[in-house]
Amino acid sequence: MATNGAKPVVMHLAGSAVSDYYEGVSIVYATQCMELALAQGTYTNFVCRVHTNGKWSFPTDLSKEGLAAAEQVSMDQAVLKIKEMNPVAVVPHMFCLPGMTSYRALCDVMQIPLVGNASDVMALSTNKWNSKAVVKSFGVNVPDAEFLCKGEVPKMQPPFLVKPCNEDNSLGISLVKEGEDVQKALDHAFQFDHQVLVERYIPLGRELRVAVLEQEDGSLEMLPCLEYFLSEVDPIRTSAHKLVTDKDGVPTAQAVGGRKCPADVDDVLAAKLKDMAVRSHKALGCRDYSLYDVRVDPQGEPYFIEACLYCSFSPKSVIVAMAEQKGQAQRTIYEMLVNRAIGRKAAPSGAKLGMKA
Repeated sequence: MATNGAKPVVMHLAGSAVSDYYEGVSIVYATQCMELALAQGTYTNFVCRVHTNGKWSFPTDLSKEGLAAAEQVSMDQAVLKIKEMNPVAVVPHMFCLPGMTSYRALCDVMQIPLVGNASDVMALSTNKWNSKAVVKSFGVNVPDAEFLCKGEVPKMQPPFLVKPCNEDNSLGISLVKEGEDVQKALDHAFQFDHQVLVERYIPLGRELRVAVLEQEDGSLEMLPCLEYFLSEVDPIRTSAHKLVTDKDGVPTAQAVGGRKCPADVDDVLAAKLKDMAVRSHKALGCRDYSLYDVRVDPQGEPYFIEACLYCSFSPKSVIVAMAEQKGQAQRTIYEMLVNRAIGRKAAPSGAKLGMKA
């Protein structure tokens, strides 16, 4: 095991290759995680930041001053620096599409194990149309939907949601009710992606987040659910429900309020939610943990809305908040999954005959 002063070296991959918005999201979460990781002192932690201009940097801290002072280097220089630091695991904090896919894949190529889900799983889950089709094939209940490219219009009649296929944090989403402007919603969604999902609106019953955590024996434990409180006036979660932004629209903090964890879930609904989460976890090929947005209709039937397969292990991260309701501290979850990733570093012995490493 590579160490620095007998401590395993862990890299925190942050920033964004494409977006100031997702750069802001990344720094908000990574900062909170790093503060805890440094205070706990279990690992030697360093930050690798990806910039929208194609450069990389290695800030000594994530304050504004620390970020600004860090020298920006080329990608090849960054790879050499990472090799020099010799991390045994990576905690990913990137939320843009390349960050969740290409940069995770680069870590795989460099043989640095990732905490959480692999790049191919992230690519699948980020595409809302594809991920719904896959979990549906495993018996998961999903809303009816249509897939549109530019120039196409939905056959479905309102009410429905219009969403970019590949986008997060509710950017580009619109609820279209009967008599409202469908084209306006399509134009808005197509600003974020060239593929759009039109999804049947599930009447408001409850809005939940449901997560499962892989145990050491491979079993899946459902964590206490989180509920978001919505109303008929405000029936869907938008980006404003999730993040606070500055005057330029760049996230600076997480939104608070309007939620409860643990949610009040009876045994009947809990069984349905666990079945949905376990089926989805297996269908998507998840690793370590998985998290889902679930809409429960007024009759108590849950619908898979989307997969949210990331966790930055900040105190306000959803999976951390859920686990705390079971008496599991952030440090317990974080170090269990980091140590599990480190354990993946060792290559299996013997002949290599299959397609996967």
